[in-house]
Parts: sequence; C-alpha cells; structure tokens
Amino acid sequence: MIIRQRDIVEIAFYTGNKPEPHPAVVISNDAIFEAEGFFYAILLSTKNLFPEFTIEITSAMINSPRNNRNGYAVCHMIQQFYSEDVISRTGATLKIEAFKPLTDKVKEAIFA
Repeated sequence: MIIRQRDIVEIAFYTGNKPEPHPAVVISNDAIFEAEGFFYAILLSTKNLFPEFTIEITSAMINSPRNNRNGYAVCHMIQQFYSEDVISRTGATLKIEAFKPLTDKVKEAIFA
C-alpha cells in the first residue's frame, strides 16, 4: 500500500497506555515513505483537549470527506507508522491549501 503526504488514514495511535484507532493525516513527504517504508502522521480528533496545540480541520479542508464533522489536528501528537499499521484508508486527503497552515502549526507547537 502506497502512503502519500496529506492522506487521511485510520491507524492505531498510542494516546495513553494502549493504541486506539483514530484518523490521522500523513505529514511526512513521499520520499521518506519511498526510501524507508514508513511515514509520520498527526492524530485527528473530534475533541479539542489541547487548544494550544491544535488546528481545526473542517470538511471544506478535505478532498472527499467521509462526513461533515469538524475536528482537530493534534499537532504535538506525531508518530511513525508503516503501511501495515494502517487499519483503513478513507480515500480522503487534506487539500493542498490546508496543508501549509497545518505544518506551520506543527512547527509552532513543537519547535517554538
């Protein structure tokens, strides 16, 4: 299975003591996946538990959204995954114009 930057996938994220299925957006570039076989993804959630570390993701920001619910990219929750870790693919991707604000928020949340 090929994973691309901006893909939205369902994956088991470690959010505490055990992995829990969550949607996630792939943030690493395609070259990492092609060379190493892994990718980095950010947790997507319907809850805004850490507003200082999140950015709202609306259905208008997604190509082929599965539903019309708004959610949040939890920008400090980044993990490494392999294609076999993917539970399902939604067929949805984050639109190009929404990706830069997301990566800017990741940089702010982690490196500022």
